[in-house]
Amino acid sequence: MNYSISHSCTVLGKVIQKPDRSFSFLAYVLRGEKNVLIDTVPEKVGETFMAELKQLVPLSQLDAIILNHSEEDHSGALALLLAERADIPIYCTAACKHRLVSRYPNANFIEVENLSTLKVGTFQLRFTHTPGLHWDDNMVTYFENEQILFSNDLFGQYLGCEPPLDKDYTTDRVLQGAKTYFDKVFAQATSHEKRAILGLADLKLECIAPGHGVILTGKLDDVFTLYQTECAVY
Repeated sequence: MNYSISHSCTVLGKVIQKPDRSFSFLAYVLRGEKNVLIDTVPEKVGETFMAELKQLVPLSQLDAIILNHSEEDHSGALALLLAERADIPIYCTAACKHRLVSRYPNANFIEVENLSTLKVGTFQLRFTHTPGLHWDDNMVTYFENEQILFSNDLFGQYLGCEPPLDKDYTTDRVLQGAKTYFDKVFAQATSHEKRAILGLADLKLECIAPGHGVILTGKLDDVFTLYQTECAVY
């Protein structure tokens, strides 16, 4: 999978079609003066992912990785990347580094604080920690230039299509996929953890680009409202 979703951003990944549901694993590349990878995909589809990534950006020209979460379905291809670019900076939470550093002791992990910002070339990025949504190491990344929220598990859905865009589904179907995913992944979070949604409500959003499901544009407000209701955030 390789689709441009904005002037700077391309989505990579894999869609899994099963008899009872569809699912996707999505990562993103920002290309410009500098080049940034947002998350990866499971190791089992890592070779295809690497081939697609190299078609977009030679690894020698990849300037940074942002890893929103350490779980294997988002970090699995990291081993393949580091085998060829051991020096590349990996921006993540301290908890994410803690979970991965034993596997990658020589990796260039750079811890980012909650609400801190990072400038990579002309790209301006802001990090919001979301511990408990769903592991202790989760965060989301806001791409200020194009008002895109790279949300990893947050706002994901049990959906999958190519291109992975919400326009191919009705609002009811997107909400059903998002609600089922929320119930499985986030329902057990505490009220305090769920209140991380409050800070995101102030963002100007053109797009939510999750790690699973479809990219939210036309149904963005509907899914955000669902989360506010489920999290009792008013």
